[in-house]
This record gives sequence, structure tokens and C-alpha cells, in this order.
Amino acid sequence: MNNTKTHHLSLQFVLVALFALFCIGIAPSLSLASGGSGSGGGTKVDSIKVSKCYYDLGTGQMLIKASSSDVTAHLYAYRPDGTLQGEVQNGGGSRYGGTVMGWIPYNPLTMTIVSSSGGSITVPTTPFQI
Repeated sequence: MNNTKTHHLSLQFVLVALFALFCIGIAPSLSLASGGSGSGGGTKVDSIKVSKCYYDLGTGQMLIKASSSDVTAHLYAYRPDGTLQGEVQNGGGSRYGGTVMGWIPYNPLTMTIVSSSGGSITVPTTPFQI
């Protein structure tokens, strides 16, 4: 095979790979935008807000305060590496909060809160404050 054909095939491969990555990247955005009413079907994804995501270097514990637009949702906190840190306890009335169980030996810098109703948000950690 000559150099021109090899270069052309490599370029095609790169374009197909970029297109696939684009589709994978945009798919979650499209699913978060879904929802509706009436007879169209579709699912509604909840909205999550996080007002506190504190990490205590001394104890290795997290304090997370969050809210969800779905009062029945379960919220789970994940480290950046995908490890489940724990469930954010439901305090009732779409308010969640408390120490997420499990010790973290380092500040993860961000945590991703994922809802059983489909929503998710990634927030930075901040030093523990009273």
C-alpha cells in the first residue's frame, strides 16, 4: 500500500473515532434534556443542587448538602475515579445531607452526585467549615 492510501485510511479512522466520541459525549446531554408531558412518553430527569461539599482532611470525611427536584430520589456520591463513596441521606422534602460514610485518605477535589431519577452534578470539594 502506498503512503497516500495509508494516510487516507488513517485520516478516515481519526474522523470516525472523533465522530464516535462526539456522539458519546452528546448522548448524556440529550438524555438530560429529555422530558415532557402529555402522551408523548419520555422520562423526566430530576435537577440536583449542591450547596455544600466539604472535605475534612483531619478525619477524611465528607459533608454534602444537596437538594433534588424529585423528593423520592436517592442520591449517591462518587469520587472522580468512579468509586461510590456513599449515599447522601434523604432528610425529607427534597433535602439531602449529612456525612457520607467511608473514609477518604485524600481530598478528591470533586465529587459527582448521581440521582436514582437520572440527574447528576459534579461539584468541587472545599475545606470543612462550621
